[in-house]
Amino acid sequence: MQIRDLTRNTTSIESWIIRKAEWRHSNLGTKFVYPYNLGSRWTNFTQVVNTTNFAKGDGYTWPLVDGTDQYTFTEEQIQQKLLKRQRMIEHVITQPYNARWFSHLTLSKPILFCVCNGLDEQYLAVEKGDKVLVSRWRKRWLYGCAKRKVKNAAGNIVEKEVGGWFPRICAMETAEQSQKKIA
Repeated sequence: MQIRDLTRNTTSIESWIIRKAEWRHSNLGTKFVYPYNLGSRWTNFTQVVNTTNFAKGDGYTWPLVDGTDQYTFTEEQIQQKLLKRQRMIEHVITQPYNARWFSHLTLSKPILFCVCNGLDEQYLAVEKGDKVLVSRWRKRWLYGCAKRKVKNAAGNIVEKEVGGWFPRICAMETAEQSQKKIA
């Protein structure tokens, strides 16, 4: 897999972004061109690995495919983020969750559960009444972003968006979101 990425002049993260870009562009009826895939596997490989022990270029600019520029990939990522933001579904928290390894939820009777959802990502502590924008989900977990007030380096309190996983049972889709799906 890593050799394949080298011959395409990508990282594994870039490969994921490229797959999403190709899907997005296929829906638009256009073709996405990755600006750093110079065509030849050998040319791509030697951009990363060479015998001189010195990197090619100045570290700021890289050879590009004709018709692209240094910002083509960044602009694609921004478009993907905007699309993701548009697809997010607002949920309201109906039960608090403290994001600890062992947590309890009170439904008709209290239950204790262990946080072991198999996801190596951050968990999101939520309070009843919080509004969370959900972008991903699993069978029993939702991934979303909530606004929190935090202190910055200067000691000022600022609003920051924090993301993480929380139990699906703690949240309910807002009525406005449900109406959008029906319409």
